[in-house]
Parts: sequence; structure tokens; C-alpha cells
Amino acid sequence: MNFALLTSTVVNGAASSGGDAAASSGGGMNPMMIMILYIVVIFGVIYVFSIRPQKKKNAAMEQMRKEIAPDDPVLLANGMFGKVVDITAECYIIEFGTNKGVRVPVLKQEVYAKKEPNLTNKVIEEPQPEKKGFFGFGKKKTENNDFTKGE
Repeated sequence: MNFALLTSTVVNGAASSGGDAAASSGGGMNPMMIMILYIVVIFGVIYVFSIRPQKKKNAAMEQMRKEIAPDDPVLLANGMFGKVVDITAECYIIEFGTNKGVRVPVLKQEVYAKKEPNLTNKVIEEPQPEKKGFFGFGKKKTENNDFTKGE
């Protein structure tokens, strides 16, 4: 009975003194620092994959809106096509349809693209963007291996 009490005291005492020595020497990392580091990494990932691409897209849209001039065909965010007739400080005057009397002021933020409507039944093929490697570091290699089954 005394042996069990003595053994547990020695083992627990040695473990606690070893733990105190490791903690006082700076060998362990503070759990609060790990949590703060984890939060910083999460916000960094969110910024890289969500916020930065959205800022690039918004900058491209603003540049496109600055380049719009009268007589340019435009596509609005609601899907309507029109032709810009006049430009004011905060809106475009857009002419809709073939009736030259229908002119509507539209906020500049509602213009989605400079684009003409496709009034034919032909499908227009959009160009395929060039494929890039992982993280955009160079062109992805494509190999054409022609293997025949019989050989």
C-alpha cells in the first residue's frame, strides 16, 4: 500500500517538475499564440481566394465603364441590350429597341458589358482561355500520346 502511494508521488512529482521546466524554458508554444496564428492564416486564405479576385473584377468593370462612349452597344445587369446615346455624371442615357424615342437613364453601375446582341440563330463560339498551371505559374503542359491497343 505504501509502495503504490510512494510510486504515484514520485511519478507525478517528476512529471510536474519536468513540465514546469519545459514551460519555463520556452519549449512549448502558448495555446493562445497558436489560436492567433490560426486566425491570421484563415484571414490570409480568405483574402487571397476571395477578396483580391473580387477587387480585380471590380477594377476591370470600372475601367470598362470609363471607356464607354456614345453609340456603344451595352448589356445591362438585368439582361437588356441598348445603345448609349448620352453620358451624364452618374448615369447613361440608353436607347432601347429599334424605336428611337425610347431613351431611359440608367445608373452606370447597372452596365454589365460592352456587347451587341446576337440577332441571328448562329451560336457564337467564345474563345477558350489559355490554361495555366497550378497557382498560375506558367502554361500547363498537355501531351498528346498516341498509343494503339494492338501494339
